[in-house]
Amino acid sequence: MSETVDYDIFKDVLHGLNTDDTISSAHGILCGFACVKPDVTIDNWLGEVLVNIDLNNLSEKEAFGRLAEIFNNTNEQLADPTLNFSLLIADDSHTLREQAHTLVEWCQGFLVGLGLSEVQTSDEEVLEMIKDISEISKLDAELLEDEDNAEDLNEIVEFVRIAVLLIQETLQPSKQDYISPDLLH
Repeated sequence: MSETVDYDIFKDVLHGLNTDDTISSAHGILCGFACVKPDVTIDNWLGEVLVNIDLNNLSEKEAFGRLAEIFNNTNEQLADPTLNFSLLIADDSHTLREQAHTLVEWCQGFLVGLGLSEVQTSDEEVLEMIKDISEISKLDAELLEDEDNAEDLNEIVEFVRIAVLLIQETLQPSKQDYISPDLLH
């Protein structure tokens, strides 16, 4: 079973690399890409996030190792039948504003990731969830620090988390759900 990727540990991993993405948007790109491309590789993902990476440079090689950890962990989470998937965004130890801002960045990245391959579905529920995530990506992250907004934000994060799992399952039905015809007879 995979562990949750901690935002605080990974938030600075992209600093110093040739990218404009934050770790939240980069994670969103990975998740969106993984929903539409079952065989996404780390090179596919990093090709979208980074301009280049020099593995002869010690700090860039270390950053690559951390990104590989995120990549592997995320793929394990997305495949986990217990729905143990989490967004790589700021948690409640951060200000509500930062939590909302990283959620918006994550959703924007997710939409970019979905767009890297054409989403081919006529499933109305999936299309509606993608539309909802698009609306969330436009939220004003300048939220007030009060309990109602915190509860609302937690509900939005949970909605996005479940929506991603449902989108992925619809676009790429789980091999675990497959029952061989031979077993039925």
